[in-house]
Amino acid sequence: MRSSLPFSASRSSRRIRPVPLLIWSVLALGWMAFMFMMSNQPYQEQDVKPLLASWIAEPSLAAITPMVEFSYGGYTVSGSEPYAFWEFFIRKGGHVSEFAVLTFLLVHVCSSLTRAVYMPLIGAAVIAYGFAATDEWHQTWIAGRTGHFSDTLIDAIGIVLVIIVYGIVRYRRQRR
Repeated sequence: MRSSLPFSASRSSRRIRPVPLLIWSVLALGWMAFMFMMSNQPYQEQDVKPLLASWIAEPSLAAITPMVEFSYGGYTVSGSEPYAFWEFFIRKGGHVSEFAVLTFLLVHVCSSLTRAVYMPLIGAAVIAYGFAATDEWHQTWIAGRTGHFSDTLIDAIGIVLVIIVYGIVRYRRQRR
């Protein structure tokens, strides 16, 4: 006898799968809370230059730092300041990684809601980018922090990477 409840354990069902939905939702919300806590910290609490200085001497770091200079968010990033230069890329890499993890979790949340192949990818991307935009706005209220649209584009790199990899994996699985 088939259950009339909206939740079903059947693999072929298009109904919501409550256990995976709960697990992935808790993980995604926990990750979002962690990201919020990190963006709620003033820049000085997240400065990694002293850590870099304790790991590698400035002359050694300067030897592998390219002599380039560019503007980002009203600031100049220059290879003539090796600790600041590498910190910039570490921090931006952190943005990409944070949003890649968030998108991965959100894809699983959205996949728990539907058996559609690509809708979970679209839903996860929209939610993750919306979170990126609100996170940047939130940072405008934190001492020593700034919110930049360009940071949401860096966040989008992590989002897009996960969507592409996940889309390829799903496409290959469907072809089997």
